[in-house]
Amino acid sequence: MNEVSDALSLATSRSLPQADLPLYPVALATDGEALAYRPGPPPRLPAGGCLSEALLPEIRELALRLALARGWPQGRTPDRVAEPADWLAARILLLEWQQVELALDELALLDEANRRASGLAKARSVAFSPALPVLLPAGREPGALRGWRAHPLPRGGVAEASRRCRERLAARFAELSEQ
Repeated sequence: MNEVSDALSLATSRSLPQADLPLYPVALATDGEALAYRPGPPPRLPAGGCLSEALLPEIRELALRLALARGWPQGRTPDRVAEPADWLAARILLLEWQQVELALDELALLDEANRRASGLAKARSVAFSPALPVLLPAGREPGALRGWRAHPLPRGGVAEASRRCRERLAARFAELSEQ
């Protein structure tokens, strides 16, 4: 796994790691999480293949399982049980992202998400490779996240692509949660 300092040197290096196979972009409208952090409607959907996280409840459930694996919070239950690293780890695992678009200040988040994803994958004997960062110089827009994976998205609009992608997600979720 790359530590934050390693990710920064990789990001500024002229010889970046290359994927063995072509990768396909997958945009995710993280509408539920975006609305939890700020008021107002979610921003416009990213161009190209896009999924709606609201239509993929396995991501939320896996994020909560990752959070609860660390133990139930003591005292008053916090407003948010799952941390951003839990959400990102769940997305990386279920969407099988090999690269994730992030702002420079989110490298530590990716490092922690990779650690949590790796721990769960190892406990379930599932193969896992840490996601590499794709840095955005201006930062990323809230409410959307983009990653790259080895398989293209199913055809269709956001709802149809999300519904079709959910079949694969459900199988991957079962593999990761021993159900």
